[in-house]
Amino acid sequence: MSEVRESVHPLVSARETVALGVASGRDGFVELLRDARRSLLDTLEDGDPGGRGVREASARLHDHVDRALAEHVQRQRRWPARTDGERLTRAFRALDESGVIAREEFTCCERCARTALEGELAARNSRPADTAARGYAFYHSQDAAHAVAGSSLTIGFGASHPIRRAAVGEEVAEALRAHGLTVEWDGDPDRKLHVGMDWSRRRFGRGAAFPGPAVDGEPMVHVSFNNPGPYEVPEWISHYQGRVSVRELSRMVLPWLPRFFVATLSSDRGHTIALERDFDLLRVRHGPALSRERVEEPLSRWVVGAVWPREEARSAHTGLLEVHYADAAEEGLGFMDYAEPLETAAARLIVHRLTPSKGTFAVFTAPGGAVVQMVWESGPRLWMESPSPAEAVSRGRHVTLSEAEETVRVLAEEGRVALADLGELRVTRW
Repeated sequence: MSEVRESVHPLVSARETVALGVASGRDGFVELLRDARRSLLDTLEDGDPGGRGVREASARLHDHVDRALAEHVQRQRRWPARTDGERLTRAFRALDESGVIAREEFTCCERCARTALEGELAARNSRPADTAARGYAFYHSQDAAHAVAGSSLTIGFGASHPIRRAAVGEEVAEALRAHGLTVEWDGDPDRKLHVGMDWSRRRFGRGAAFPGPAVDGEPMVHVSFNNPGPYEVPEWISHYQGRVSVRELSRMVLPWLPRFFVATLSSDRGHTIALERDFDLLRVRHGPALSRERVEEPLSRWVVGAVWPREEARSAHTGLLEVHYADAAEEGLGFMDYAEPLETAAARLIVHRLTPSKGTFAVFTAPGGAVVQMVWESGPRLWMESPSPAEAVSRGRHVTLSEAEETVRVLAEEGRVALADLGELRVTRW
């Protein structure tokens, strides 16, 4: 009976963790698997990671996360151009811009969320440099879990003064409706808003990648990665160091290998190659340029001794940006220390998903070298600029979120900095 409890029941909790993680649109396969395994260990009475029951359950979790991501990616192909999840995020950012602090999937529960937001509201309204906030809106991780399961999403709110609570509630409801969402609320400030929505968060790039099932006799390599910078090697890379299948390496790491990272691959035949990613290409040192999206076949052929393709892959030069960012907010989007390639749609979404807290920033780099960077200042106000190292200056201006998104789109699709299209720029000397 104990063995059943340790191998079956804990998986229920771990699978719930996977369902919420996949639906949130955050993190990738490795991070989702890590969180699921932590949930498994937390649930087991005997949480020995080396125990037989844990090993067996952990192996089953690997396959479960793989299937969950594959099914999510298949479903999102049928979604509309703008999903309810994206409408929700845009509504929350509109509230932030209008003076209502808005936070998504914020903390674990109602009590923690309200305590943190009451503190943030009081702190902001005590700083002369910030625009006074009228209130706040939020939903926490349990609210999100209920919405993922098919219930309506409940949104809590509060105000800087008790007499303003109903007005803030109405403002939140109107912002949600203005972005195409259905809201039920009777005007009672003691009741939460209920949003009827199809919980749908698109996954892009590495977030949509999954390894697929293992195949008997598939090509294997030994791989190592250098670390060109001051930060730790990202977990989604270090997870695949050592002996790994070409399938996993080609689907989970190489297409998103951060700039200046080098992957060194050794085959069982004693051959070694080094690869670097150059935007949408993977360049083999002393070898060909390969497509980052179609690298599995040529690598598999190399492992067994076949020659490289005769024709080299060519860059499309558009539709992709190198992006790194840091979200300064508690429970925010987190950080991406080393720049990763993001498609246009994913880069545009980052503009909205980053929390408008002082110090939150993102840097977007086009294949030709053009750069746009954004940072949230006190207020909150969004500053966007383009640096010119040769002149030791930056040129920028304050922008709205929609202007920032359009600037990122133009950078990705046209390779140019469009800030001057918005009006006069301020020059900052370094």
